[in-house]
Amino acid sequence: MRRIPSLDIEVSPVCLGTWAFGGDKWWGKQEDKDSMGVLHGVVERGINFIDTAPVYGRGRSERVIGGFFKKTGLREKIILATKVGLSWEGPRIIHNLSARRMGEEVDESRKRLKTDYLDLYQVHWPDPHTPIGETAEMMYSFYKNGTVKSIGVSNYSVSQMQEFRKYSPLHCLQPEYSMFNRSIEKETVNYCLENNIAIISYAPLYSGLLTGKFFLNGAAVPEDINRKMKSKDLSEPLYSINKTFLLKLDGIASKYGKTLTQLAINWNFSQRGIISSIVGMRNEIQAEENLGSMGWSISDDDKKEIDSLLAQRSEEINSRHLF
Repeated sequence: MRRIPSLDIEVSPVCLGTWAFGGDKWWGKQEDKDSMGVLHGVVERGINFIDTAPVYGRGRSERVIGGFFKKTGLREKIILATKVGLSWEGPRIIHNLSARRMGEEVDESRKRLKTDYLDLYQVHWPDPHTPIGETAEMMYSFYKNGTVKSIGVSNYSVSQMQEFRKYSPLHCLQPEYSMFNRSIEKETVNYCLENNIAIISYAPLYSGLLTGKFFLNGAAVPEDINRKMKSKDLSEPLYSINKTFLLKLDGIASKYGKTLTQLAINWNFSQRGIISSIVGMRNEIQAEENLGSMGWSISDDDKKEIDSLLAQRSEEINSRHLF
């Protein structure tokens, strides 16, 4: 269990990510009964950290979680994180961090989630039309009146966090981070460690690519927009480079009797500065596998081997000018 500044309760190294609970064209078809099954299953297995956002399915993800709390009465045992700043406008998702909209969103989220307070409230993305100071001051007002217990930002750069902290405390950063996207290691991790900001990573499986199922098992790639954003990695010549890497990584996973998925998640939440890794789970079968990432450790030698394999992959990509 790991600690987030300002929260008394420690969180599990795996955080349940619920973007898939929203369904629709962005996240793929999803049945609420499957989402409820996931919630029951992960909580029974010791997960106490759930991340959501109002934009996931136009509030559907939050409503499912709220229904779970109403049915089980387990709200007080869960560290609940949601977000603010993205809204649907017809078929489009727009940024809106105006003070008025933030005030509306926090109340809408609490109503859907059936809770008076939020353990962690996060700015989903910076809004280019709203000064960061204005956003931070509004978040701080929620914190001071007890509506939220800790403040976070997602997808912020170091300079954006520096500006935010002029106006408000900052307890968490939620960035994308995986074996295939390590950009936060350049300066973000050090900045967060130096300033007691917990890092909660998202997309540790790189939209499912690190499970190996699209490369080693011949699984069809879903048509949801989230997966389409990774189409370059699923096309030649990157496809062959990724397949070679994953075959070698699978050999390391097999030494522990684990799957590629379990190895990739464990590697993620074991990295420097990472407090918890957000992992999406569509059904109880996925939940069972993903939670197998906990309760064991990758040896130092194997961590070095993984770093070496990742360096070889990067070197080949760079030498061929693929990015």
